[in-house]
Amino acid sequence: MKNRGIEKVSIDTLMTNAHLLKSTKMFDQVKTVHITIQANYYSVTSLHLICSEMEKCLKQWPNVIELNLCFGFNYFSRLRADRNINRYQASMQPYVKTIGELLPRVSKLVLQGATQCEVLDEWFGDLALHYSNQLRYLDRDYCIVIDTPPLQTFNMLTNLNVTFGEFANYSTACAAASQLQHLRIYNIPCSVDESLPAVKTTTIVFPELRYLLLEYPRASNVFANIKAHASLPKLKLPCLETLHILFGGNYCPVLACAVLPTSMKSINIIGQYGILSVLDKCGVQRVEKLMMTALLNPTNNASDTKNLIKSLYDCNRVTRYGCLRLDKTLTLKPEDLETLTITHLQIGMEMDSVMVIAFITKLSRLVDIKFTNVSMEDSVLNLAGPAINGDIGKTVVPFAAPINSLSVNYNNNRDSTQPVPELITYLLLRLPMLRYLTANKVSAEDITKHVEQFEPHFPHLSHISFDLEECPPFIVKGRKGV
Repeated sequence: MKNRGIEKVSIDTLMTNAHLLKSTKMFDQVKTVHITIQANYYSVTSLHLICSEMEKCLKQWPNVIELNLCFGFNYFSRLRADRNINRYQASMQPYVKTIGELLPRVSKLVLQGATQCEVLDEWFGDLALHYSNQLRYLDRDYCIVIDTPPLQTFNMLTNLNVTFGEFANYSTACAAASQLQHLRIYNIPCSVDESLPAVKTTTIVFPELRYLLLEYPRASNVFANIKAHASLPKLKLPCLETLHILFGGNYCPVLACAVLPTSMKSINIIGQYGILSVLDKCGVQRVEKLMMTALLNPTNNASDTKNLIKSLYDCNRVTRYGCLRLDKTLTLKPEDLETLTITHLQIGMEMDSVMVIAFITKLSRLVDIKFTNVSMEDSVLNLAGPAINGDIGKTVVPFAAPINSLSVNYNNNRDSTQPVPELITYLLLRLPMLRYLTANKVSAEDITKHVEQFEPHFPHLSHISFDLEECPPFIVKGRKGV
């Protein structure tokens, strides 16, 4: 809402905003309409009420270009909807035409709630098809087949978001591969695997696609059978800039079949060794930003994994930003990462203070580092020594790495009531660019005293996060982000 008019309105069954809008008589300024309906006994009645009230305000809303329609489910409404929405399936169908006449210029359509109801899935599909010749952006809970050559449906579509659900319809409509610029597919089910070989063409070209996101269920290991995808078409993505593959298991046929450009802006992969090795061979020679979470398992060869990381994060391949997240199953030495473009590192293997300091010392490009499994071994070191005295400024040499965010999480062997570890103080005094500090199993009250005592040595520190169990309330002077 702006002072000079109303551009967005949200409407639910209470109709409060609709009545308010009616009193202002600013219908011609509305560009976005959000409609929310609770899926229950009265879903059809609610839909009728909303459409009727909108029609009373204006027969046509000429400037609305975005429609967000959401059917909300909770536990009880889901049980009722299963019995009642199916009963009123025929009664819902006319409202496709009604909404289309009320909002004739919609080019951005967001439809949510169909993943839990088969009838809504079909009705959403009909509503999307009503706008098919003018939609540029579609976000909905069902699948649209991407084909070449394009059919006459969704021939203007450039942005497509798809969320697979319990009742996904895999062949409702067709989107033109030649037009798409942004494609996001969420919750990809195993059953899609069975339909992929039915694609007849040997190559599909996405000449305009800039952004691709594929998200698989976290618990699944879909597409594990590589031989089953030997006949899949090549996917040519000559202009792709950003690629996200999340929870891809050990194999992703889309990536295996993709022909990627030699240079990209951003790649983000969460997966096991197999999918990461495919990425290494997919033809990308330079990428500005590489983010990788390696979900390793005991069957992975540690040496192969280290070599893969070295290849992917080679300084000649990653030009600006390298983010690497590793779980506790892979044991690394700082020397394994020393020459790589790694600016953000999260590492889960257990390590002592010596190893923590070694990683920070060796990796000179680090901006953000998280240690998630640190053991309490400070007693074997004399970390504080002469550093904590009146001549501290003369004795402390800062680390070369421009770290602005540090997280140290001690493992379960440490009690949060123990004194502040010498490691924390040691690091704080050598990270002058630090802005964000996170630590668990550390006495918050004690460490804030350290922060105040040595404040001149980390003037940028503005955010501190602690595990406050068993700690009294405290205030850190001048730290707004605490």
